[in-house]
Amino acid sequence: MNVRTDASAIAQLKAPSTQPLNKRRQRGVTLVELSVAVAVMGLIMAGAMVGVPRLMNSVKLSQEMKDWQMSALAVQNAVASGTLTPATAPDVIRNMAIAEPFNRPEGGTQILNRFGGAITITPVPGTGYPSSGVSVTSVGYPSAQCEEFASKMNGLFSTLTINKQEVKSGTKIELNKINDYCKSNGKDNVTQSEIEFTIAG
Repeated sequence: MNVRTDASAIAQLKAPSTQPLNKRRQRGVTLVELSVAVAVMGLIMAGAMVGVPRLMNSVKLSQEMKDWQMSALAVQNAVASGTLTPATAPDVIRNMAIAEPFNRPEGGTQILNRFGGAITITPVPGTGYPSSGVSVTSVGYPSAQCEEFASKMNGLFSTLTINKQEVKSGTKIELNKINDYCKSNGKDNVTQSEIEFTIAG
């Protein structure tokens, strides 16, 4: 008997028993594997749904802070040059470099912050603190962004009020109240905040 023939015969005998096994392996994923994959994708999507708005708000806040830094510099220049006085009308301020960084909807006179809230800029009266500069009301800050904005930017402001609650004035500073004031108007919890501040010139 030929050894090669025997080896060939043995290989043929073994082949049929392994083929069904190979075919079974090639069928694809099982229902359990598919369910796990769908569950994992669902978790990823849920995380993205929560994470993306937070990321967007963080980007908006970063831009908002840069806008006010530019505006503060413009206030100082306008006071120094004499173009900003207590008698300057708000619509004149709107056309000055002070308001230049902010969004302006087409065909309107409003200026908006990065969160879509309205901004009002008026000259300080000149009789109180500070004696020159602008008074600002900016609305529509989400509570978390209000906290970060007020905490990081308060050094730029002479006075600061959040949701009608005074944080900083000519006579007091209560920075430890920022987080509480951003979440409440003194009576009810809020999800968006109104921030009022002055920028001295």
